[in-house]
Amino acid sequence: MMFCTGFLLSVVLSQPTPREACVFLDDLFRSSSSEAVMEMTIVTPDWERTLSLQAWSLGTDHSFIRVLAPPREAGMATLRVGNDIWNYMPNTGSTVRVPPSMMSGSWMGSDITNNDMVQEITYAEDYSASWGDPPDGNSLLLVLVPLQGTPVVWSRIEILLDLETLLPEREEYFDGRGNITRTILFTEPREMGGRKIPTVMTVIPARDGRRTVMRWTSVIFDADVDPGVFSMRNLQSGDW
Repeated sequence: MMFCTGFLLSVVLSQPTPREACVFLDDLFRSSSSEAVMEMTIVTPDWERTLSLQAWSLGTDHSFIRVLAPPREAGMATLRVGNDIWNYMPNTGSTVRVPPSMMSGSWMGSDITNNDMVQEITYAEDYSASWGDPPDGNSLLLVLVPLQGTPVVWSRIEILLDLETLLPEREEYFDGRGNITRTILFTEPREMGGRKIPTVMTVIPARDGRRTVMRWTSVIFDADVDPGVFSMRNLQSGDW
């Protein structure tokens, strides 16, 4: 769905419904089509590496991400078409389908999940949503509980939103015992591709000493994306 100025105006004038907030968040980094360049830095207690990525989307059912650098990882790619998701590893020439049970698993060794990258699971369609008690008068707290059958490992998500812009500031993921399993911080909001988005996302798991930082360096919304990007041939050939 496309970003809507009228929707933002309604947010400012009156509090949106939880579902409206979910739709807004689902659409924040995508539109009818998009093309983005990103930098992902993975930090662990033992090592650190940075990947350069390029990503495309078309509608809500097509996503493609390719690693551009460094040379050791260049060519690694992920393709999503509908409910089918594949990873390609150029060093072995293998293409592996990602099963639903692995959607909450790590993408390329990072703290970002497969679903974070391709957005197969959406807030609006796969969670029940309600408003919680925010910590202050400048925020909204959106509480999400996965619907039965949604393949995730957490029991709920709490999302802190800026009251004026509805942009996310923090997400906390909880296990069945009420413990936080990971936190995502959204920072450095600015205009990019004709809309205001958080340009830095920092994922911090409960494990000490790990984090993954995703930085958007450029985004084109409603881009002229060739449907051929979302093909098995492209996944394995690296034409784009």
